[in-house]
Amino acid sequence: MSTIGGWYSVTAVQTPFYHYGPQQGKGPDSQLPRDSIMKVIRPSFGYVKVQLQDGENGYVASEDIGPANPSVVAEKLAPPPPPDPVIASQDQEQEEQFQLNSNDPRLIAPPEPLPEASPTPGFRY
Repeated sequence: MSTIGGWYSVTAVQTPFYHYGPQQGKGPDSQLPRDSIMKVIRPSFGYVKVQLQDGENGYVASEDIGPANPSVVAEKLAPPPPPDPVIASQDQEQEEQFQLNSNDPRLIAPPEPLPEASPTPGFRY
């Protein structure tokens, strides 16, 4: 298996993802949807050890993945778009305002603990 850039993607509708292998006893840890991208680490008897885009390692069925379409890789690896300035300014206006000089007991710091008692030098019990 080789592909440009080393990226593969899920070609099935979804595929089970196992952290420790398909015989780990408790079933798959999650399901990866179509077009989830990953790098292949090594094949392993019908399964492939992969590293997901977020760095998580695990196993998927080799029949459920194939070389990723370059447009899918570009879409998945593209940085998020910058926030819309109009929406960002509206969000700032709607932020909750609260007073820090309130008498609310939840905002009052707890009292400092008293120092440990130590014996007075020269004092005998």
